Amino acid sequence: MKRTYTLQEANAAIPLLRTLAVEFAERRNSRRLLARERHQMEQAKTPEGLSQELAELDARIYEHDEVLFACRREFEALGMKILRPMPLTIHIPGESRSGAVVFCYEEGEDRICYGHPLGEEEDQRRPLRQKAV
Repeated sequence: MKRTYTLQEANAAIPLLRTLAVEFAERRNSRRLLARERHQMEQAKTPEGLSQELAELDARIYEHDEVLFACRREFEALGMKILRPMPLTIHIPGESRSGAVVFCYEEGEDRICYGHPLGEEEDQRRPLRQKAV
């Protein structure tokens, strides 16, 4: 869904963003721990039940991957994009008095305070100075 948000609309979406971000962060962190555990088990090469344990870990990692993918689709359905998963950074296409912008939300923030001029999304985010439409 292609959509642009005003700063007011982007801030109104914060409760939903925070809910999705918390789910994403929990799954991301759990997946990382499982992947580390799997790697350690694989390196240990303990023969007793190793293949079964690795298969169970793979299944749990896959489950986390599926939820992470579903979270990504939720953001995309809102017209938003995950720039990076750690820290979770969301780009929200926006409009301000000066024209098109990209609002930038990072997990844990209470409101939209940062953004990028359109076309500079890969640059470091900047504090918002303009007033929203």
